[in-house]
Amino acid sequence: MAVAFFQVQLSVKPKEGGAAELVLPDVLQGLNYQFVMVKEGGEEAIIRLEASTTDLKKMEKENNCQHLTESQMRTLKESYPAPKLKQKYRLRTQSQEGGELETVNQAFAIDEQGNRIVDSLQTVRAGFYLIDVPVLTTENNYG
Repeated sequence: MAVAFFQVQLSVKPKEGGAAELVLPDVLQGLNYQFVMVKEGGEEAIIRLEASTTDLKKMEKENNCQHLTESQMRTLKESYPAPKLKQKYRLRTQSQEGGELETVNQAFAIDEQGNRIVDSLQTVRAGFYLIDVPVLTTENNYG
């Protein structure tokens, strides 16, 4: 699997209950990607994509996806407004009968050493919506 960075165009889709979600290009469906940073407004983002070279070449041909070198990614990231980041403990999930997942509010997910897993979230304002997006942190070294 190869790793690459892309600048992608996003859209915001309202959901029930006054919430919203970010919608990525269809070409990303089923691929292993993570957000590096989302531009305030939710119109574009930098993602880290881990995929086969065939999938990466397909991404490069898309109009709403631009391949970035690591230096281009860092420059673009610095040009975005400073993100609003927060950390949250990941909740453990347990499978129920019928194959559905239910979140257990009292138990947190733990790593191999028994420490709680902390996720970094970026709060993005898109219109009057506030959307929490899981993002990579610099400790992950992006690759």
